[in-house]
Amino acid sequence: MKSIKIILRDTCILAALMILSVFAISIIWAGVTEEIGLVLKLFGLALIIAVVNYLIDEYLSLSMAMYYVVKYFAITVLVMLFGFIAGWFYPTNFWMAFVYVGVVLILAYSIDSFRVKKDIEFINGKISDRGQRGL
Repeated sequence: MKSIKIILRDTCILAALMILSVFAISIIWAGVTEEIGLVLKLFGLALIIAVVNYLIDEYLSLSMAMYYVVKYFAITVLVMLFGFIAGWFYPTNFWMAFVYVGVVLILAYSIDSFRVKKDIEFINGKISDRGQRGL
């Protein structure tokens, strides 16, 4: 049976491919509209955030809580910079980046916590099976 992580990953990949395919066809017919430009900018921002997340995971050795704090501020700074460049934020509403990133971080933390709990249950089951078999 597939884990929820694999199902969510596959769903996101499929949705991204569908969106990019539809937009590619739309760009050929109508050019880059404002809506298509927004989605392409969001994909670009997602790529930058994924790279930064990878670098943080690979090169920093922090506690779990500090990982989330560092990622929250690093990603918020990226979103604000990208938002200023893309015209999403202005000096009067830059604080919205903290809200947007906070909501996404809470959702990601919830999914991650659920996954970690399932991994712990799986590992504990394996340890219990070994103990019962006398290994």
